[in-house]
Formats: sequence, C-alpha cells, structure tokens
Amino acid sequence: MRIGELSRRSGVPVPTIKYYLREGLLAAGELTSPNQAHYGPGHERRLRLIRALLDVGGLSLAAIGEVLQAMDDPGQPVHKVLGAAADRVTPTGGEA
Repeated sequence: MRIGELSRRSGVPVPTIKYYLREGLLAAGELTSPNQAHYGPGHERRLRLIRALLDVGGLSLAAIGEVLQAMDDPGQPVHKVLGAAADRVTPTGGEA
C-alpha cells in the first residue's frame, strides 16, 4: 500500500507518518520509484502500536522510541520488552 492508504487504514495523518519515518519510529517502506514506497501490514501494526503508546499509555515519543528499540532487539526477552513499556506508562487515575 502507498502512504495515503496506510494513513487511511491506520488513522494516522500522512505528515505524522512522515515524521515517524524521519524520527526512526517507523521503518522506511520498500521503494517502488525514487519518490514512492510500498508499506505493508507490519507498518500499519507499528503505527497502531505507536498511537496506542502515545494516546492510551501517555508515553512521550522519546519513551516510545525506547520501547520500540527494545522490541526490535531480538536478544531482549519478551518480559523485558513488556517491562520497558510498563515502566514508561503514565498513571492516569488516582491511587487504588
């Protein structure tokens, strides 16, 4: 899919997708011509994760970058990746 379709399917505006690409939060698509790229289902899943960490988790983009970096490291055990995300989530409610 091209970036416009990726935007429609993910609900993330094209300029935001381009920003995530520049910041390294989202991998570049496969170039189909000098100024066009193809994006796959993995890109859409990654965008949904970024938005969830941002909107629901309250993480900063820097913290999201750290979580994604941990996820992308094949040497990281799953519990460490989940811990990296959990440690950065901002509490939203009062104390229990």
